[in-house]
Amino acid sequence: MRERMAIVSPAEVTPAWLTQALQQRGIDARVSRLDSENVGTGQLGETRRFFLHYHGTVPPDAPATLVGKFASPNEVARKSGREMGFYKAEVMFYRELAHRAGIRTPAVYVAELDPVSNDFTLLLEDLAPAQQGDQMRGCTLAEARAALSEAARLHASFWNDTQLSQQDWCYVPAGAQGYYTTELIEQSWDHVQKNYPGWLSPEVMAVCAKYVRNHAWWNRPREFPKCFSHNDFRPDNMMFSTTGERVAVVDWQTCGFLGTGMDLAYFLGGALPRELRVQHEEVLLREYHTELLARGVEHYTFEHLLNDYRHYSFAAIAVALAATLIVKRTDRGDAMLMHMTIGAALQALDTHAVDFLPD
Repeated sequence: MRERMAIVSPAEVTPAWLTQALQQRGIDARVSRLDSENVGTGQLGETRRFFLHYHGTVPPDAPATLVGKFASPNEVARKSGREMGFYKAEVMFYRELAHRAGIRTPAVYVAELDPVSNDFTLLLEDLAPAQQGDQMRGCTLAEARAALSEAARLHASFWNDTQLSQQDWCYVPAGAQGYYTTELIEQSWDHVQKNYPGWLSPEVMAVCAKYVRNHAWWNRPREFPKCFSHNDFRPDNMMFSTTGERVAVVDWQTCGFLGTGMDLAYFLGGALPRELRVQHEEVLLREYHTELLARGVEHYTFEHLLNDYRHYSFAAIAVALAATLIVKRTDRGDAMLMHMTIGAALQALDTHAVDFLPD
């Protein structure tokens, strides 16, 4: 029986801890020392790349590097990760669903969660030399197609999977989108107006204000079909290869079982410049829809997909606004959250989704 690994901070990762992690995966190697470097911006957690050095002859299956993910040392971010279930969701995805999801994800070496505190430790395959995407840079059309192909694989794997929704660890929001209550959205919008002056144009401000006024209506429960969604499906959480490998998707902290269309709208609203999105939006949506059907999804028309897409064009606004209150604040984070808000608001205008809000 596998022995539980200790839940550690980055500073507590030792050669002995890494050796135990490898040996529990059947890799007969002993780590002699390690070096590390920061990865990413760490708004909800801390991520490190570990460079492993070994005693003696190195087995061919012993990794040269691994990536660890840990609870944030920042009090605000750590509290959010624990209490909102973000840490638990990611660990349980890697434990229970990654091998069934059809989507490309890093291999798992350690996935430990404290059931009381919800602190965690993940140790994952290092996907380098694949490069992390950049929300601010956006995607090429080829990268967007590759990402949406992964989304179709994920969604088709758990389409209307009611057994999944009955698992006590699987997050199933009561409404259209999880985690972000109307109270939180209203508080965060007030916070943005006071603390982010000049970031948003009057046009975008008007869309956000109308959405916030109607958030409770917008967030009402969605009927089936439903699927398992990533819910933070954007370039920063993707690894793009230059060697032809499929896009790999990381950072599963907000994943859950909810209405269809979420990942699709969330991604396209921010990954492509407005003009490029408008020009290619329908073609990309049709390609995604075609792949869904090819993977066994039935009775889901393209018109239904368009309605779902319009509805969830506001989802990135909710995430970005709420994040200004619940994650660690950084300069890059501010720019990214406002970029997400702007992209989603323009998407809602271009698809006329804003016209469907009652107020």
